[in-house]
This record gives sequence, structure tokens and C-alpha cells, in this order.
Amino acid sequence: MQVITRMHSAASEISPWSPAAERLLDAAMRVFARVGISGATTREIAKEAGVNEVTLFRNFQNKQGLLSEVLKRAFLPSDEVGLKGLSVRDGATLEEVLMDFAAVDFERKRRNIALIRVLVGDVHNLGEQESEVLKEIFQPWKRELANRLTEAKELGLVRDDADPVIVVDQLVALVFVGALRCGTMKCSDYSPETYLKACVETLARGIAAEPEKRRRRP
Repeated sequence: MQVITRMHSAASEISPWSPAAERLLDAAMRVFARVGISGATTREIAKEAGVNEVTLFRNFQNKQGLLSEVLKRAFLPSDEVGLKGLSVRDGATLEEVLMDFAAVDFERKRRNIALIRVLVGDVHNLGEQESEVLKEIFQPWKRELANRLTEAKELGLVRDDADPVIVVDQLVALVFVGALRCGTMKCSDYSPETYLKACVETLARGIAAEPEKRRRRP
């Protein structure tokens, strides 16, 4: 299993931003992580990037627009490309489907753990625009996994009383804890792969239907 390396298949994509805008995005990430969303100012971000504040306004209109693009840049570029699209209808096991999504989500969070910590601590300062961006980023991913689990339920592989939406949130929470631990402390006791495998196996056992109740796959 390649949790870390398989996530960067889109690293060579051409950026739609100018060099100055790229510097602003990099600078904003550092400033947000250092002083928080509410504490960051456009003047400080522009100074960090080595550009005029007018350049920031020209590219992103305001701090909210810049933050929205930082979120997209941090969480969208290569994450969904890493998904293998596994489905129980195509013969994948429940564990393989869960691991496919868990590996993508883990790397996305591990890579951006500093920004995530800021978002958690400053969530009350997020405006409607940033909140909508976060929904656009994460909701389709969560909905897709819920659909895969619904397929598994239809085939009798998942218990009838297991709610796919709740299961997805449980997996997201487990992945977040692992990414936070590896992002802030040394993972010397076990590897990220070992942690994810244990989480997926435990969750899969908890929602799996009894063998005698499973229906034959079409």
C-alpha cells in the first residue's frame, strides 16, 4: 500500500496563477498558519510574498477571496486523482473500498495539518464564502464514499442498520486523528499505513453483515 506516494500524480499540472499570485498563495498559507485567519492581514501577506498589496487585491479581491483559493489549492489538486474508484460491484472488498478513501483523506490532511489546525481553531471566523468552498471540496468526496457503502449494503455486505453517512464521518474522524498525530508528533510506534489498516479493519468489521445474510453479487 502506497499511502504517501500515490497521491502526487497531478503534481506536474500547470498552475493557472501568475508567479506573483503563486507567491501570495504560498505566503498566505504561512501567515494563516502563523497568526490565524482573523489575525492575518492583506498587508502582512503581501509583505511576506514580496509583492505590493495592490497585486493581492488585483488577483484575489480581498482576504476572503485569497483564503478561498488557499483552501482549494491545499485540498483539491491531487487528492481525487489518487482515488482508484474501487467498488464492491466490481469485486473489491469492503476493506479495499474504505482504504481507498482513507488513504486519500489521510494524505490530504497530513500534508495540510498546519492549515487544518488553524481552521479548527478559527472556524467561528470563517465567512459564508469560505464555508461554501469547504463544502464544495469535502462534500462530494464524502457523498461518493457514502454511495459506495450504499452499494455494499444493497449487496448485503453491510448491515441494514448501518448508516453510510455516519460511517463516513467515523472514518473521517479516525483519519483526522491519525493525520494530526503524525503531523505533530513522531509516528515511531507504528507507520501511517499500519494505523489506517487497523482503522479500516475495525470499522469494516463493525458494519459488515453476517455471512449468512450476504447476497450473491450480480
